[in-house]
Amino acid sequence: MTGVVRLADGLVWGNAASALAGSLNVGPRDAARAAIVRHLLALPPLDGTGELGPAGFVRRSCCLYYRVPPGGGLCGDCALVRTSVGGRPPTPPGTSA
Repeated sequence: MTGVVRLADGLVWGNAASALAGSLNVGPRDAARAAIVRHLLALPPLDGTGELGPAGFVRRSCCLYYRVPPGGGLCGDCALVRTSVGGRPPTPPGTSA
């Protein structure tokens, strides 16, 4: 059985911003392409969805990947890592340590 599920706008646009930022990891490094990506991330509706810095993109919304069975995990630009303690990734919500 399949159905339609409503997704929060923040989740959808966070995922879109993550995909856009991830495009910088494919192919040769190009300053012009990086400038375009930075420009697009600064425009609505992508503005405020995350931050592109020296270590890459870090999103501000959770993609909910940790909820994908079995075991989930954290995505490469996980917002939850920003809340880690002692340099260790946090335990995703709803899981045990």
